[in-house]
Amino acid sequence: MARSKSMVVALADIRMALELRMVKWSLVLSAAFGPFLTIVLVAGPSLVLTGPELELITAVFMPMAAAMLAMFSIIPATMISANALVGEREQNTLEPLLCTPLTDRELLWGKTLSSILICGAILVLSTLASAIGIAAILLGAGKQLIIFPDLPGLFMLAVVAPIVLFAVVSLMIIISGKVQRVYEAYQMSGAIIMIFMLPMMAPIVSSPSGVVDPSMVWMWNFISFLLAVVIAIITWAVAIKQFNRDKMVSLV
Repeated sequence: MARSKSMVVALADIRMALELRMVKWSLVLSAAFGPFLTIVLVAGPSLVLTGPELELITAVFMPMAAAMLAMFSIIPATMISANALVGEREQNTLEPLLCTPLTDRELLWGKTLSSILICGAILVLSTLASAIGIAAILLGAGKQLIIFPDLPGLFMLAVVAPIVLFAVVSLMIIISGKVQRVYEAYQMSGAIIMIFMLPMMAPIVSSPSGVVDPSMVWMWNFISFLLAVVIAIITWAVAIKQFNRDKMVSLV
């Protein structure tokens, strides 16, 4: 029952977010650009290069493509979760929300699920679209098939990205309860994404020779995983403490 109540809140939040032009375009662009750029990065070089040059470019672009696909899937979450509290206040819907019979925990889960559901769907569909698109282009051109994502990329997209998504949503809910305007939360979302993406992009920028060491990719993937887990635990604990009616009443 609690889950169904939280789902009602999540679906209402999604509808409200989709009414905002900035959020709607963020979803469309993220869902489209992520797979498009991934296909270009991974399949493009195979159409014009061969031998050692292709192997070098592929070694660089495979981890970059996985990290970029994760980033494009997470970006919309910052826009949706930014509306968690301050958006409700700006649209004069916070007071009716606080009068519902839902518990504080059910409300918090609903606010969290609204971002996770839609961005999780983008992550899964973008990964499938990228994998199918890359395979179709290479096979259609008679080139050697490249499996995307590779094993480190799969770990990034299936394990690291969902935890980063949860951590980002928790952090944005906290920020949404602190700022005065929704655009202030939007402005902070870009910096938050960059902080989370730095460890993900580190294997590429930390290779001065241009050759990406697979062990470095795995190492930074695990660092990203551990960082996301720690931040998710801390931010979720803070969000639970902050997300109660006594404190939210002051925002009305």
